[in-house]
Amino acid sequence: MKIILKNNFTLLFLIIVALVLYANNTNSFSLTLIFKPLLVISLLVYLFIENGHKEKPIIFAICGLLLSLVGDVLLIFQEQNSLFFIGGLVAFLLAHLSYIFYYVRSFNSFDVKKLKNKTLFILLMVVYGILLYALIYNNLGGLKAPVLIYTAVLISMNIFALNRYGKVNNESFKLIMIGALCFVLSDSLLAINKFLLPIPLAGAMSY
Repeated sequence: MKIILKNNFTLLFLIIVALVLYANNTNSFSLTLIFKPLLVISLLVYLFIENGHKEKPIIFAICGLLLSLVGDVLLIFQEQNSLFFIGGLVAFLLAHLSYIFYYVRSFNSFDVKKLKNKTLFILLMVVYGILLYALIYNNLGGLKAPVLIYTAVLISMNIFALNRYGKVNNESFKLIMIGALCFVLSDSLLAINKFLLPIPLAGAMSY
């Protein structure tokens, strides 16, 4: 069973993505509630199959995915009560911190020397975070401080992901880095949809 899931995971995941997009496009709350959590659940299953008990720090990655799952579910209900959005924000904030802990504990260091040649990328990420926050600032109301903290942690998560460069194989580094950048993209679109202007299929954008 594990081998079947591992060999066909990409196909299964794409099917789940298609179902989530369908549920979002049809504005079906019940289908979204069923299919949306399957995205992260499938990643948890794959993580267990692929890595299982190979490394102790993997617990932080598992925590990150579980918190992302909680965040996804809470955001499904955000139109019913604003507290669900705040709860989702907190869940994803803690998820980012979990990923950061995983990156650090995996190698027991934060190597500044490794980042010297990546100064431009870090600068671009910081500037991007500032510009995004400035773009939605006037519409944040009482969420100015929480969103600022979230943005800072999100950008920091990408910098810590960058710190994996030279410590893992190229494929692992690239996949994690792409995932971190996709997190920035999805959260940016969600923030713009929530605080600036409507974006089609915004409900399908959270991780």
